Amino acid sequence: MSEETVRAGRDRYLAENSFSLDSYAERGFPIHVGSRVVRLPNPGLLPWHDLHHVVTGYGTGLVGEAEISAYELRAGCGSPMVFILCVGAIMFAMFVAPRRILRAWKRARGTRSLYHSAIPYEALLRMSVADLRRHLSITPEGLSAGDAERP
Repeated sequence: MSEETVRAGRDRYLAENSFSLDSYAERGFPIHVGSRVVRLPNPGLLPWHDLHHVVTGYGTGLVGEAEISAYELRAGCGSPMVFILCVGAIMFAMFVAPRRILRAWKRARGTRSLYHSAIPYEALLRMSVADLRRHLSITPEGLSAGDAERP
């Protein structure tokens, strides 16, 4: 996977999670809280957030979003709205998988996020996943390596 382009990784990630590029322009996005769906305002940073999923390997469920949130808070948050979303995701998931969230926080030490990157989005998509991980100081295997079988 790490030799694939970021564009291919993003497209695979979107397809695997039944997402589409159209969601980037929508006014809001859904958050699943149990059986309920809550729509929150789109802060306009979903394209970069999705690339964070690609390079870290974290999933899109409650715990995966909290792991991404720990990474984004530690690596550089994109806006006050992203900060609030990250803190909220972490708070909910701490009841379910506190060790995984703490591991994600520790693994994010010294990394960078794309929220403040000077590299244009289209140029990011042409990079390999391995090159983008190096650019963000993320380990070659991503940050989620081995977490699927851990609580």
